[in-house]
Amino acid sequence: MTRPAHRLHQIVRLAVKEWRLLARNPHGLAVLFFMPAVFVLVMSFTLKNTLVARVDLPVAGWVVEDTHPAAQAWSQEWLGRHGGQRYDSREALRAALRTRAIEAAVVVRSPWLGEDGQPRAEQVELWLGNRVQPAAAARLRTELSFSMLQVRMRIAAAEAGPFASVLLDSAATPELMGEGGGPRIRYLYEIESGRAMTAVQQSVPAWLVFGMFFVVIPIAGVLIQERNDGTLTRLASFGVSPGTVLGSKLVAFMLLNWVQLAFMIAVGRWLVPLLGGPALQLDIAPGWFALMVLATSAAAVGLALLIAAYSRSFDQAAALGGGLNVVLGAIAGVMVPRMLMPPGLQTVSEWSPMGWALDGLQAVFLGDPEAGDIVLRAGLLLGFALLCLAAAWWPIRNRERAD
Repeated sequence: MTRPAHRLHQIVRLAVKEWRLLARNPHGLAVLFFMPAVFVLVMSFTLKNTLVARVDLPVAGWVVEDTHPAAQAWSQEWLGRHGGQRYDSREALRAALRTRAIEAAVVVRSPWLGEDGQPRAEQVELWLGNRVQPAAAARLRTELSFSMLQVRMRIAAAEAGPFASVLLDSAATPELMGEGGGPRIRYLYEIESGRAMTAVQQSVPAWLVFGMFFVVIPIAGVLIQERNDGTLTRLASFGVSPGTVLGSKLVAFMLLNWVQLAFMIAVGRWLVPLLGGPALQLDIAPGWFALMVLATSAAAVGLALLIAAYSRSFDQAAALGGGLNVVLGAIAGVMVPRMLMPPGLQTVSEWSPMGWALDGLQAVFLGDPEAGDIVLRAGLLLGFALLCLAAAWWPIRNRERAD
């Protein structure tokens, strides 16, 4: 056999060896095939409504503060054509948005008609729930603008008499469209907090949650090394219980999460403005903020300890923990905002620990969190942390007894 042929034969044999080793590593195969497949499924369903040519109108509630017959007739015509519900006050409308009984709201202020007798777009407010897709919001705003344009056309045609056909031919002129161009859009978080949602205000809580849950990597390294070199066995011989071991790691890595928190806030507060972006606003409720960070950190460290306790090697823990965090982050709305997700996936995201943490922290950073929402999500996270710690305690206890 010639030298090149011999080398080729060696390469083929060694390649077959690598395939055999990989076949014996199910966690490596999961990282290569299962996790990407799950991620493709999640992201495909998440983004499926962003590339379609037509989106459905969101369900809208109405409050008509103008008692003029024209305003009343316009709202009734819209409701009869597109559906929806009228409410008695802005407070009732806001409550319906908060409970997601409706997806959008239209407030017709008085006077809706200007001095020229024409409807004014600036007298119409369009409120949107925090999860309404931008495409759906844009279509609703366009439909409202076109509906008001039709009213202006009818009024102008009635005044013009025999010249109505001329006006109808020029229906798209700026004079008939009005100066406002369309109703003003405000999201529910803007209405409740009085603060506009900037990219950094949304990104910092999202990626802070994602970073906290990636604490599984250092925890797995420490716990598996201590198990392999006999440190856990020596601690047990000194009367240190598995609960104490888990508690010490919980405290240590929760403090590490707080360091992460300070770093992320510093980036959003000072580095982003230096690069030309908006600064992170920190006028937030400190009590609710501390509670959410504590609960999020406990859940993240608890999940990491659970994965590390059942993993036989660092590679196994890193593959499982890293892949699981990526999937949980995609579902929770870290990588793609929930407003871009279809309703079914939005519902699924509400059962993700990252989703609980993200909802709570974003509510805090918006400046006006509801006490019930914060306490509920913090309670879910702390309960999740306790379950993870209880499940992690068992294998550590059994290994100590075996040793």
